[in-house]
Amino acid sequence: MLRCSIYPFAVALVIASVAPVLSAENNANELELKTERAIIFKDGFALIIKRGVATTDQAGEVFTDEVPDAAVLGSFWAVPDEGRLISMLAGWKETKESEDKQLPCAQPIEILLANKGKHAKVELHDRTVYSGMIREVLIEKTDAPVAPAPWNRLDHSALPSVTLPQQTLVSSHVHRLAVAAPTGEHTLTAISGANFILRSDEGDVLLPVGQVRTILVKEMTTTITKTRTTSKKTKRLTLKFEGAEKKQSVSIMYFRPGIRWIPTYRVSLSDKHAQKTATLALQAELLNEAEDLDDVPVDLVVGVPNFRFRGTPSPLVLEATLRNALAEAAPNLMGNQGNALSNAMYSQRVGEFRGNKSQASEAPHSVVDLPGELTAAGAQDLFVYNLPKITLGRSERIAVPIFTTEVPYRDVYTWDLHVTKQDQDVAPSGPGAKSPLTLSKNEVWHQVVLTNTTNLPWTTGAAMMMEGNQPLAQELLTYTPPKDEVRVPLTVSVDTPGSVSEKELHREINSIQWDGVKYARIDKEMKLNLSNHKSVGIETEITLRMGGKVDQVSHDGDVTLGAFDAADWAQHNSHPAVNNSSSVIWRVKLQPGETFEPSVAYHYFTRH
Repeated sequence: MLRCSIYPFAVALVIASVAPVLSAENNANELELKTERAIIFKDGFALIIKRGVATTDQAGEVFTDEVPDAAVLGSFWAVPDEGRLISMLAGWKETKESEDKQLPCAQPIEILLANKGKHAKVELHDRTVYSGMIREVLIEKTDAPVAPAPWNRLDHSALPSVTLPQQTLVSSHVHRLAVAAPTGEHTLTAISGANFILRSDEGDVLLPVGQVRTILVKEMTTTITKTRTTSKKTKRLTLKFEGAEKKQSVSIMYFRPGIRWIPTYRVSLSDKHAQKTATLALQAELLNEAEDLDDVPVDLVVGVPNFRFRGTPSPLVLEATLRNALAEAAPNLMGNQGNALSNAMYSQRVGEFRGNKSQASEAPHSVVDLPGELTAAGAQDLFVYNLPKITLGRSERIAVPIFTTEVPYRDVYTWDLHVTKQDQDVAPSGPGAKSPLTLSKNEVWHQVVLTNTTNLPWTTGAAMMMEGNQPLAQELLTYTPPKDEVRVPLTVSVDTPGSVSEKELHREINSIQWDGVKYARIDKEMKLNLSNHKSVGIETEITLRMGGKVDQVSHDGDVTLGAFDAADWAQHNSHPAVNNSSSVIWRVKLQPGETFEPSVAYHYFTRH
């Protein structure tokens, strides 16, 4: 015999243990979609291609509830293998699913109902004791809403892990948001009632449930069957074809945000051989905030496509806005906070420096070591790396090696000077006049020039520069087509100091008149000094830029004369047609201890 003491707080409803599994009935008209390919771009968008097979119903229709949550306007297409697609209808479908579950009794009336037909001894609060069979429990059943939280508590340690080929894929796994509990509105059977009937030897007695203090029942049942009902509102895509009860195979494709690949390089420099070589390795780091990819072939595109309506959602996804989950999850990596490096990496940026193509074309062809099953192919202006099948869940990250190759490189020391002047209303004169010369920092940079001797383009990406196990720098390696060169800065060279001096040669007041304003002509000479204090010879390149027109240059400097540029002047009041913008480039090899001293004679005009 079990005695059950009943208090208002004695029994609680335990629903955390409920973990129902909803099984959908197989439907011959439902498309069983499987992702066949994902084409991923650097800017956070991807083209998803899926395929499904189903048999049309009497109306010639098949359906799927796997409607994407994001797709760009004009990119959502369904293409049948055979036959003609008449229409594709997107809408909402409401369903209700019920499931019976044994739950602990939470109140006295549930104990009475669970033990109906059994002999019981009932004690009321006034100490009156009744004994007999529980003949009837007068109840009312209703559906009470419950929060879905108890069904959402998943043990992440029990989630399936992703198996990746060794030495090919490296991933960072987090919980998959796609493995979710049933969603929708949930209700659970609620039992209420005020009285029950106990059959004794004297007859049936009506007793109030609220006055019950204890219940004594032999082999008491403490659980009761309750029904949980889930009302769900889901998207549905219905495709209508010509012909009923025909098997249809259809491809569904759409362009959506949420998946991105980031190229990263590791460049290991070596000068132990006759020719300096660099081992260049490229890997792709993939970020997925869109949808699960399960054993899916992936194409990585070098370049960014032109999708004019990329910010406008397709009406077929039934969403008001095109939500980019990746931009919300990783705003810094998506360039949403003014990150210039990120913006540069997912743009098809070509470096400012373009090398000597004839010199690059003469370099020997390099062999690219691609991992197994990894191929590369060109497609119009976009280059595509075809990866093997990968498994990447939503909110997961993965790193995939693309290729490793050896290419030649050389060192170059660059000195870029931009001389700015202040255009004054009155030209300064006299020995106490302050020089209008303003110089940027005289920093000589050590850079490496990599020659792309492969048949693959190098896309823009972050590059870790190494010498053995010693890191040298991290910089941006810009887009480099085959047979071309790219410069990657390493560091400022302290053993190659540079200095600048300038003197005025001549001044002519009222030299010209333009638009009613008189201008004085100032003739100057600028001398540069660059020394090599290293123990080895170096290749140098000096670029000088200033406002004015170069009249004479020493040491065969290459002069480029351009139009007026406001960046050459700290302040300017002159007419833009008065002054030019000039640049001079010297390229020279300096042996240890040597000094290079080029000079430039130039003139400019200032208001008088």
